Amino acid sequence: MQIIAIANQKGGVGKSTLAVHLAWLALEQKRPVLLVDLDGQANSSRTFTDEFTGVLASKLFTEAPGALKGSPQAISDQFSLIPADMAINDVEGLELETIERPAAHIRALPLTSETLVIIDTPPTLGRRLLSALIAADAVVSPVALNGYSIQGITDLQKTIQTVMRRFNPRLKNLGLLANMVNSRSATHAQMLGELREALGDKLLSETIGHRVAISDAIDRGKPVWYRIRGESALRAAQEMRGVCTAILEKLS
Repeated sequence: MQIIAIANQKGGVGKSTLAVHLAWLALEQKRPVLLVDLDGQANSSRTFTDEFTGVLASKLFTEAPGALKGSPQAISDQFSLIPADMAINDVEGLELETIERPAAHIRALPLTSETLVIIDTPPTLGRRLLSALIAADAVVSPVALNGYSIQGITDLQKTIQTVMRRFNPRLKNLGLLANMVNSRSATHAQMLGELREALGDKLLSETIGHRVAISDAIDRGKPVWYRIRGESALRAAQEMRGVCTAILEKLS
C-alpha cells in the first residue's frame, strides 16, 4: 500500500477537495482506495456517504494496536472509508504516545499492495496531523495565497521535518500546492513568484485556480472533470486532473 497525507494546519485551503479528487482519480485508474478522515468536520467523508458505519476514525487512537474491531466502511468494491466521527476531536487530549496508533492500525488492515490510502487531516498542528505524518509514506500540503495561510508554512515544514527525524524517516515531502490561485490578481502573481523563489522545487509546478466549478462538483459528489460544461469548468477539470496525476506519479 501507499499512504499519502494531505496536511496543512490552516483551514479552508482545499485539503478535503484534493483528498477526494485523488481518490476519484485513483479509482478511475483501477486502484483500490481507502480514505481516512481525521477532520471532525467530516467533509471528505460526507462527500461519499452520510451514514457512517464500520471503524470510526477516533478508534484509530483509542484502541490499542491489535485490538481494533471491525473493518473500514465499504463504499464500493474498490473504495472504503474510515469516516470522521464527533469523538475524533477529543483525541487531542489523549496521551502523546497515541499518535503512533493510527499507523499501526492502518498498516495492519488487509489491504493489497496496490491500495492507495489517503489521510485527510484537520486544520491544526495537533495529534491528528502528527499521527497522519507518522503513518504516511508521503505528504502534500495545499496552500492558499493569502498572508494567514502562508505564515503557517514555516511551522508546518518544521513539523514535517521533526516527524521525519523522530518518527518516520521514510516520509517523503512532496511539497506545497498553490490552490485557489486567481490568475488575474497581481498580488497572487507576486506571492506565487516569491514562493517559487523561496521554496524552489518544494512548491509544485502545478497550481489550481480559484474556480466555482470545483465547489459545484463537490456539492454534486462528483469529480470536477465529470460531465464538463463551459470553458471555466474545462480549465478547472484540466488543472485538478493534472495536479492529481502529478501527485500520484510522484508517489510511484
